[in-house]
Formats: sequence, structure tokens, C-alpha cells
Amino acid sequence: MKVPAALVFAALAAAGVRAGPDSPPAPLVSTRVLLAKLRGAGRAEASVRLERRDPLSGRTTVLRGRLVLELPHFARLDLGDGQGLTLREDGGDWLQPATRQLIRAGARSAAGPLVWWGALLDPGGGGLHERKTGPREYVLLLPGAGEAMAQRMELGTEGLPRRLLVVPSPEDSVEYRIVRWRFTPARGRSDFVLQTPPGFEVVELP
Repeated sequence: MKVPAALVFAALAAAGVRAGPDSPPAPLVSTRVLLAKLRGAGRAEASVRLERRDPLSGRTTVLRGRLVLELPHFARLDLGDGQGLTLREDGGDWLQPATRQLIRAGARSAAGPLVWWGALLDPGGGGLHERKTGPREYVLLLPGAGEAMAQRMELGTEGLPRRLLVVPSPEDSVEYRIVRWRFTPARGRSDFVLQTPPGFEVVELP
């Protein structure tokens, strides 16, 4: 777990907590434009700049890549160092060239990350609570989690997310700068299942 993308499962999960039946989530305002465009086209793609400051060394690592979203709960992140991550309702994949492994996570292991992906793919935000903090700025909170673990979202002038700040732990944070959104027809589940490259080990998680 030394490379920044290793944090994606943890960062987008932060904690696998969903709202209880007595606290139904309200529709998120921050993702309203994105969801409307996704419903109309089927697929959203954007360029991403991922920046993480290592809490131990103090060094900042930057990676660039591509984010893909499709309804109902499909997400994919491909990074310039060869890493790839996908999430689906039945699990997800993480391709790690550094260790020559493909990790396949089942629904239980992927449940936490789906909470954070829900902020972009679910009208109710996957159980997150939203608070507006500026003209185009929002804080997204997990029920029962402290302010320090909140996700910050900033929208561009067109109403689409352009910055996400995710805090997997009080000492750590990952920032995503998202630009050049484009919307195309959906390709379906097969595009969110990574193939095992030759010579890679497959690690199965529940």
C-alpha cells in the first residue's frame, strides 16, 4: 500500500457506514448536474490529477489518470503508472503493477468504497449528508463520522465536480482535480471488470 492509488479504496470508503432506516438521505445538490447528464448520455469520463501528501515523509506524489462513471454504480479509475481500480455493486478490482497482482474484491469488501462513489452516482449520495460551505463548495459527511473525516467537493462554473478532497484518516488526505468532463453512451458492466495481465497473481477478497 505504498503508492497513492492504493488509497483509493480506503479514501473513497473512509468508513463503510450507511444511513439507517430512520435517517433517509436527502438528494444531494452538489451532484445534481452530473447525475442529470449521466442519465441523459449514459457514461461520464474526465481527466483526473491525484495528489497525496505522505504523512510520514511529507513528500507529495502526483499521478494523472482517467475517471469513468456509469449508472447505476459503476466507477473506474485508470492511472498513469499502470494502476487501475473499478467498483461495481457486486465488488471491484484493483490492478497493481508494482506487486504484479490483481485484487478482486467481493461485495463485502467493496461496500465501504461504494459509499463514497455513491456521492457521485446516487441521488441520495449513498447515505452521505451534505452541507453547503460556499457558492460552489460542499462538505459531505458520513453519518456518525466527525468533521475531520468529511469529503470536500468543489464544483466548476458548469455545475460539475472539479475538486474532491477525501480524508481516509485524520493524518492523511487525497485530492482529486477533475477536468474535461465528457458524456458518451454507456458501455456496460464489462468495461468495469479488469482483465488479468500475463504473469499477474489474482487475490480474491470476500
